[in-house]
Amino acid sequence: MINAVSGRAFEESVTNVRELAKSYGPWSGIRTNHVISSAGSFFDASGSSRGISTKEDLELLIELRKMSDLVIVDAATARNEQYRKLSSAPLAIVSSSGNFTDTPAAHAATGVTLFSPLKPSSNAGVSSEHVFISKKNPFRDILSWAASQNMQSLLLESGPTLTQLAFDSNSVMQSAITITPGLGPAKTIEDVNPFGQGKLTSVATSDGAVFTLWSY
Repeated sequence: MINAVSGRAFEESVTNVRELAKSYGPWSGIRTNHVISSAGSFFDASGSSRGISTKEDLELLIELRKMSDLVIVDAATARNEQYRKLSSAPLAIVSSSGNFTDTPAAHAATGVTLFSPLKPSSNAGVSSEHVFISKKNPFRDILSWAASQNMQSLLLESGPTLTQLAFDSNSVMQSAITITPGLGPAKTIEDVNPFGQGKLTSVATSDGAVFTLWSY
């Protein structure tokens, strides 16, 4: 059960995850999607987001993927989360080193594109298409490639390093941030946003999570 609190979620009277995702509306450019703990961590002790995610957060992720033209993830996240080819959207995996070792999705013949400044390497070979990108400004080349494929709505599911590069490129339009298990004592939603100010445009809750949407 989703409880609408303010902004778009409240205006649309959302009661479930599908309605919440729909209330976020269409977008052009990059929408980042993250789950973070109330302490500001992107990962659990094992380096995965699974330990801080919830059932509704995972459902929201799937719904946002369905709305996107391309899902972008860094290689470390793809490796830790064992990403495979997605059924809902094409997948882009980004690595500054070209290391796609132990990343199942890197072996997909279609539907996955690898982006790195160097020739990709893997312990089982690479089947996916590879696009060379700038190490300093990767999103210039990623966005150019996406535009050539007529992809406008890009969903970035990565850790803070690649996400910061996206912000540095001034291409992030929105951030969907789930906070678990909720806000800590004496903390506000603004305190927990790791990406600066932005404009808070939607808030909803469920048991153990706060769902926020920010515009930049």
